[in-house]
Amino acid sequence: MRKHILLLLACLLALPAMASAALMRTTGDGTLSVEDGQGRIVIDARGGVIGRFDRGSVTILDRTPEDAFEAKVWGATREVELGLDRERYFGPGVRFRLIGGSFRIVIHGAGIDLSAVGTGIVTLEGSGRFPGVYSLDGEDCGAPRSKCKDLPDPAQRFRLGTPDPPERPTPARANG
Repeated sequence: MRKHILLLLACLLALPAMASAALMRTTGDGTLSVEDGQGRIVIDARGGVIGRFDRGSVTILDRTPEDAFEAKVWGATREVELGLDRERYFGPGVRFRLIGGSFRIVIHGAGIDLSAVGTGIVTLEGSGRFPGVYSLDGEDCGAPRSKCKDLPDPAQRFRLGTPDPPERPTPARANG
């Protein structure tokens, strides 16, 4: 019961961020949802992600540190700076949010719940008897769960969204 209340509170706090993310979603963006995950999740993308875990760590590399967006992390009991624009946060009940820009985020833990939108590459690796479930591109992990898949073991990579198509050169008009 307590876990559900905390998740509800986290979702309520994240509503303004999710509204911003919804406004920022562009053509070609994909979505990822993870529910009660256990293992490792790597998101290397441009877009946004909000999430939490019961216990574990999250490592965040901000690839666009000069933009107006910065990572937010709450509840970490320990923080380690790993170099320029990269930090690792540890603890029980950690929540995080990255909205806008380009980033790489690595989550190791249990009880992982997250939603991401954008374009890039995702690596999922479940562990344990109950690795949790995920869905890509809008599949709902609510009831019934038939559309969701168990986190894979061994790790699998997936494309998040579709990259922007290259611009086509405009054909030159003939004078005449």
